[in-house]
Amino acid sequence: MVWRGAGAVALAVCVAGSTAGCTTAAEHAPPAHPPSAGHTAGAQAPAAHSVVKVWGFASSCGRRTEATGFVYAPERILLNAHTVAGVDRDLEVVLDDGRRFAARVVAFDPEADAAVLRAPGLTARPLRLTKAARTTAVVVGYRKGAAAPAVLPATVRPDEPAESYDIYNRRRVSRQVHRFQGAAITPGMSGAPLVTRGDRAMGMVFAVNMDRADVGYALTAAQIEAVAAAGENASTAVPHGPCS
Repeated sequence: MVWRGAGAVALAVCVAGSTAGCTTAAEHAPPAHPPSAGHTAGAQAPAAHSVVKVWGFASSCGRRTEATGFVYAPERILLNAHTVAGVDRDLEVVLDDGRRFAARVVAFDPEADAAVLRAPGLTARPLRLTKAARTTAVVVGYRKGAAAPAVLPATVRPDEPAESYDIYNRRRVSRQVHRFQGAAITPGMSGAPLVTRGDRAMGMVFAVNMDRADVGYALTAAQIEAVAAAGENASTAVPHGPCS
């Protein structure tokens, strides 16, 4: 995924557990490392209880998805569209206490790279979206293979314009993103919320710098609010494209 921000060209790769939405994510992403002391979700990170691991299988391309999402409304989870594109089997979300819930896609936008799942019975406290940009935040997301989310402090450069393509690399799109540094983003963390004070989500991780794993990019709350609104009261499954 190539996009332009602040007048420069940056190379970024999607950071789902597979290569969904880009061609070199698995090859270029650094290996996952165990969280360092103090960076494992627990009592020091209440937001972690609202973050889920997402599993699913796309039969048409033989791909298993392992990604991150977060609860933003009752029974509703925001995540990246590229992580569920083409998924037609075994779609479920898992909380940090191990509880599992079947899910279905109720909103899907391949241009914004955002989607919403409904998981009936899910009772986790929502993380509300905020447009208030902060310069410090934490990324809360599941590394590939991890049973608990990592909590990673980051310094944020908010609200940059970015030009790229939709998740199928067909149509050119413009997005608003937050550039952040200090959190080493690894496969599985696509869809992780960028959490600020008061347990508010100011963005959602969707890409990492190809050359620097500690530099990542999050879609702003303003960028994903339309998808979030469309999915908040939706119950019916919607088409969510072929594999990307």
